[in-house]
Amino acid sequence: MLIAVGHDLQLVAELAGRDDLREPDVIFTAAECERIARSADPLRSLAGAFAAKEALFKALPAIDGAFWTDMELVHDRRGAPSLRLQGALAERFERVGWRALLSISHSGDYASAVVIVDGEAPVGAP
Repeated sequence: MLIAVGHDLQLVAELAGRDDLREPDVIFTAAECERIARSADPLRSLAGAFAAKEALFKALPAIDGAFWTDMELVHDRRGAPSLRLQGALAERFERVGWRALLSISHSGDYASAVVIVDGEAPVGAP
């Protein structure tokens, strides 16, 4: 059952000079910061990762105790992105039987991310 959809569109250039976004364990985990820094185009990777997290937060109701680092952008061996949840987000998703599906796309000066939350329980579930 479709629970929610979240979308975010990020202008890559808006994140230039935003060193606060590159501090481990503030918005991104240390592993995410390392992966972004090693990428072929770190600014575009940062924009895609930021859009992914924004899209998940837009899809969800407020969850007490949820932090940006409770979601970690990971990639499978083919490079497909997904969100690994921990902390309050993981607890909520497990309790109500949700999962988050992620798509990230880059085009020109923009990065876009869509998150679909599906599962058994409606958004208002505890």
